[in-house]
Order: sequence, then structure tokens, then C-alpha cells
Amino acid sequence: MHKIHVAMDENDASLRALALGQRLAQQTGTPLGVISVVASAERVEARRTVLRERLTREGAEDVDIEVSIHASAKECLGELAGRDDVWLCMMAHGRRPVPEMLIGSVTAGVVRRANRPVYLCGPRYDAKAHHKVEVLMACVDGSKLSEAILPHAVALSKRLDARLQLLQVIDPSAAEAVPEEGGHSDVMESGYVHGLARRLRTEHDMEVDWEVLHGDPADSIVSYLADCQDTMLAMTTHGRSGLSQVVAGSVSHEVLHEAPCPVAVLRPTDMS
Repeated sequence: MHKIHVAMDENDASLRALALGQRLAQQTGTPLGVISVVASAERVEARRTVLRERLTREGAEDVDIEVSIHASAKECLGELAGRDDVWLCMMAHGRRPVPEMLIGSVTAGVVRRANRPVYLCGPRYDAKAHHKVEVLMACVDGSKLSEAILPHAVALSKRLDARLQLLQVIDPSAAEAVPEEGGHSDVMESGYVHGLARRLRTEHDMEVDWEVLHGDPADSIVSYLADCQDTMLAMTTHGRSGLSQVVAGSVSHEVLHEAPCPVAVLRPTDMS
């Protein structure tokens, strides 16, 4: 990784992303820059002026500003976030009730295009409680989709020198629906996450611990995070565009909306 980019516009809420970017840059010793997207050349200098004034007020006047001209902010930022040498930090809106609007249409579009984790902070992001990342929690549920976050989580925890923790939520209603034999019944046992942690320890020569929660997935994760400090959550989503399709990613959207910590969100490349 060579640079952390913070996506900002003229919305004051984008300052949350700046705070996250500053903390990650300080922790990793990585250069920090601000990226903004406008639709035409005539808007470049006006946007640059607004951002420079905002950065100066935040004591970040030395941060580089890049204003790109592109018809689609989603495509421009998605391409940037997909690069191996970039971490992209973005804000997420706090709108309801449409699931995709929990993170904002631009942010959702970037996540869909990036094929790499995008570092997001929702409306309840508490920069004071999460000044750095000492614990990286990776959410898994036994599916290949959820486990797609693991290679990124391993690399990220090493880059941040943070402890990796696997987090599994067992939904009682889902557990009752699983037959005793066959299928994915092993997912409902703590042996799954315990074995996964053991495998990662062996394969990557690193400390990995785990925690199992019970209850509604989104509510359980948010409640667990409420008492945590200096934490980042990492999870996958398979939310797609269109109201009928974002429901599949509603857990990640709900968690992001309520979480006080930053959330690294990945949409795996093999999603159809």
C-alpha cells in the first residue's frame, strides 16, 4: 500500500472519513490524500477551494487534494479503490429505510465496483473511541461469501499490527431451521469458528482469536461493538443495485449504520 485516499465532497459529513483516514495514515506511516470528483472542469477550482478551507479548519492543511473530472463518482472512486496500492476511506450516510441508502448510493456503488475492501465510517462513527486499530474483527458465518474477507483481514491486521478476531453470530431462528444432518449444520456450532481460527494461525503464523454471539446478526454485532475501543470491523456484502437485491446485504448495511467503529466492507468479485 502506497497511499490512503479520503473521498470528500462539500458535505460536512465527509469529515468523518477524513478523521478515519488520518488515523489509518498515522498508524501505518502512509501518505494521506483527499480525492474529490466533479462532473466538469468548470467545477474543479471551486471544489478545491472549498476542500482546502475545510482541511485548514481541521488542521490538515498539508494534505494533498486531487479533484478528478468524471461523469460518475461511483466509477471513478470504484476504480481507485480497486487498486492494490490504495486504501479508500469514505463516509456512509445515515438514511432510512431503503437498505442501500443506509450507506449512500455513491458509497454503495463504489463498494460494488472496487473488488477490494473500502474503509467506511457511518453516522455513529466515534473517532475518539476508535483512535487506532488494535483489534480487527472479521465477521464469518460459514459461507464462502463471508470467508472472502479473510485474506484481506489477515493482510490488514499485519499491516496495522492489530490482533485478528473472528466474529460469528448464531441466529437462533436460523439454527432451528437447519437439519441435524447434512447441509451447513456445523456452521451453527462454535467448532466452526474455532477451527477456522486454528487454521489461520497455522497458515499465517499469527495470533487469531474468536468470539461467538447469539441473536439477530446485525443487532448482536452492534451491541458487541458498543463496548469496544480501538476496533475495526471487516465484513463482506452481497448487496447489489436495485431495491429487490440490496436486502441480501442488509446486515452489513445495518451494522455500518449503527457501528461506532470503522468498517472495512468487501463485495467479492465472483458475485453475480
